[in-house]
Amino acid sequence: MSMGPRTARKGTPKRAAPGARVTRMGAGSAFGRRAMRGGAVLASAVALTVGVAFVVWRAPGWGRTSEGFRLSKVDVRGNAVLTEEEVVALAGLELGDNLLAIDLSAVEDALAASPRVRRAQVSRLLPGRLLIRLAEKLPAALVETAEGRLVEVSDDLTVLPAVSRTPFVDLPVVTGTGVSVDAEGLSESTELDRALRVLRSARCVSPWLWMEISEVRIAPGSGLILYTVADGAEIRVGSGALDDDGLRRLSLVLADLRTRGVRAESIDLRFRDQAVVRLSPGLAGGRA
Repeated sequence: MSMGPRTARKGTPKRAAPGARVTRMGAGSAFGRRAMRGGAVLASAVALTVGVAFVVWRAPGWGRTSEGFRLSKVDVRGNAVLTEEEVVALAGLELGDNLLAIDLSAVEDALAASPRVRRAQVSRLLPGRLLIRLAEKLPAALVETAEGRLVEVSDDLTVLPAVSRTPFVDLPVVTGTGVSVDAEGLSESTELDRALRVLRSARCVSPWLWMEISEVRIAPGSGLILYTVADGAEIRVGSGALDDDGLRRLSLVLADLRTRGVRAESIDLRFRDQAVVRLSPGLAGGRA
């Protein structure tokens, strides 16, 4: 008896052809779990992107209006002459300014514009402090001008404006310069430049020697004449340059005089490799 085509029962799953791969799409399958994880990662990425965009959008306005970033203190380092108050005034800062709104480059430029500042570096210390590091132009001497004024001058002949304090009250004085001060600074003077060069070299050779010099006088036709602090001895340098060897020789002579407890009336350094010393009246002179 011939049989017709077999029909599948209702509700009975069809069998797969031999070798065919059956994929179940249920949530509990490996594929379903991977799909769910992928969707979760994608959703997190989208949320993170939106969140970052929101923060970036809010940051400029939020940072510049937040009360938590108000300037409460300015720390100044490297200042020897300028006070902290003077530095703050030169920088154009005020306590209470918004720290994030302060232009650091503009503050550095404002400080560097002062004749007393060689360079300045400014940085923020959140939430409320500003750090200023200074390199000052230090005074090398007090220079007597043609008008009879005494002005502080740095090694590069910059006239330094008056400030409320200075630890350099014992600066040597340079007299007989004949220079004037105008809006552009000191008028040019080769002799003044040489006098400051001698003082700068003396400070490098021996800080003690630099402290021993009370005055450098520019004597027309006679060159430079130095005077000591202790006894007012006249030290004749002449029109030639006093090099480091000459300054070391002078330092040794003065140290020997101090050790022996004698006072010099004059010391002549115009002779090569020697110093001619004239002692105060009543004491014998000699060569060093």
